[in-house]
Amino acid sequence: MTNELLSAVLKHLFLLIFSAFLTATVGGQADLQPAIASQSWEVYLQPSTEDPDFSTLIFTDLLTGESTSVATSGERYTLFDEAALYFDKDERLVKLVKPDGIIRDHPFMMLSQEDYRIDWAVSGDGQRIAWATSRVNDEGKLSTALRLADAAGFELRQLLEYGPRAGIRLIPVAFNASGDSLYVEVHAEGTEEASAYRQRSGLFALDIGAEGLATRALPGAQTCFCAIGFGSDVMLRLESDSESPGISLEIHDLSSGSQITAPPVSLGSYDEAGNILVSPDGALAVYALSQVSGLPDQDKTINTVIVLADLENASQMVINYPMSALARPIRWTEDNTAILLTQEGHGGTWKMQVDDGATVKLTDSVYMGMIGGAAAR
Repeated sequence: MTNELLSAVLKHLFLLIFSAFLTATVGGQADLQPAIASQSWEVYLQPSTEDPDFSTLIFTDLLTGESTSVATSGERYTLFDEAALYFDKDERLVKLVKPDGIIRDHPFMMLSQEDYRIDWAVSGDGQRIAWATSRVNDEGKLSTALRLADAAGFELRQLLEYGPRAGIRLIPVAFNASGDSLYVEVHAEGTEEASAYRQRSGLFALDIGAEGLATRALPGAQTCFCAIGFGSDVMLRLESDSESPGISLEIHDLSSGSQITAPPVSLGSYDEAGNILVSPDGALAVYALSQVSGLPDQDKTINTVIVLADLENASQMVINYPMSALARPIRWTEDNTAILLTQEGHGGTWKMQVDDGATVKLTDSVYMGMIGGAAAR
């Protein structure tokens, strides 16, 4: 082979390799390469201390310890499909960020010009997502389109249309354990600020099996604006007791239809409760119970305790000394003997032992969870 021919062959091979490289790496929705996708990352969120609309996403490689930080502007950060999903209020777009640090527009969760709001819920295994887009007509009434898709967007379908109704829209809340039922709230607009913690009413189940759709009412008083939590085939409702002071806990077994109520926890003026987190085995739950005082135009004084509920024996008890912030339990850990939690306005992630309430700060960032190979195990 002559030098000229060898040079031409090598040049041709180089162009083929370079072309393949570009195909694999360019494009807003390109998947991570197989060698990267098989890795695992812990994901953290670091809110800005100067501007609440800005946060930094941090992806930490569990194998190498290396981190990738991405500055974002948005809200409602959620882990889904090997990425962090959030809503960019300025651009009115759902965005996603993968560990490669690239911010992408979501490929199928989009708002039209007429839509003003989008809400979503992710299944426990991270393989399905449901979202609702809501719009306002010329008469000021709301209409909602509820859709469902798998992580890749291949099984995308519209579940139902709702409205127009004055001041009412639908919000997907959670999936059941098997992912074939979706819990939906008939949401009254403007009630978001009625309590320190999220309250819900008008809940129903939407069965989304391949054979078709069916709706069924969920148990309990659906007119109650109460904090709601879901576990594996269980629904919990926190409600102020009408006969005695304190917060009672309704425990509804959604598979059998049975209900038991844990007697109220009474702690004086601690009357704001929410952010329920059920343990993976369905035996326990925790939630935040707060005392909030102060006039609307003044700085409020907040004290919060964590309540541990034994769902099998229908009992509950306070497990810690008060914290000076609203709290959100975010994950069970250490074989359901401890929880991770955040405190509003304080940043960071804490670990609390549920037997004695002993608490230690783990990081200055908010732990979101894990993506990649280890997350699926």
